[in-house]
Amino acid sequence: MKKSFFYFVLAALVVSTIAFVKVDKKTTEVNTTDSYVSILNGVKAYTLEIAEAMPADKYTFRPHDSIRSFGEQMAHLGMSSKFLLGMFIKGEPMPTDPKVFAEFGKLEKETGASKEACIKSITEAFDAIIATHESMNAESLSETFSVPFDPSPDKPKFSKEKGFQFISEHIAHHRGQALVSLRMQGIKAPRYRLY
Repeated sequence: MKKSFFYFVLAALVVSTIAFVKVDKKTTEVNTTDSYVSILNGVKAYTLEIAEAMPADKYTFRPHDSIRSFGEQMAHLGMSSKFLLGMFIKGEPMPTDPKVFAEFGKLEKETGASKEACIKSITEAFDAIIATHESMNAESLSETFSVPFDPSPDKPKFSKEKGFQFISEHIAHHRGQALVSLRMQGIKAPRYRLY
């Protein structure tokens, strides 16, 4: 019984995955740009729903002194996504001056105190990520980069396509932390969406 249920679930996952992959009928190659952008548009909408759900006067709510406030999570999500896009995808150098990071932290706190500023930052970040991905082809997505803040002496190389996945994972990480703050305020979280 357990085995047949396992195979049923596995088959359902495979069929549902195939159903959502767009195929170019001329070449029968999976169009990864369209499917990633489609998913990212859903992630953008879901993230903005979470940002909208928290009342403006609760953006400074901090579940614990040692972590970011709800607004700081939202600001960090937007601001750092653009920062990672620049380093991982566009080849911009990582700043070395500690003053740059201090300014970034200060701006994150200022932005995080304003619901309007957070929503603007999140929207701009997603729009930049989507536009950049749409401008790339398979060859440019396969170009490699290394993570500048990786402490290992032999930094591994990753494709830029993997860089977009890193950015998405970072977004999910901070969005999840923001959801906890939302629920601690007794606010029903928007229904999860994948795309």
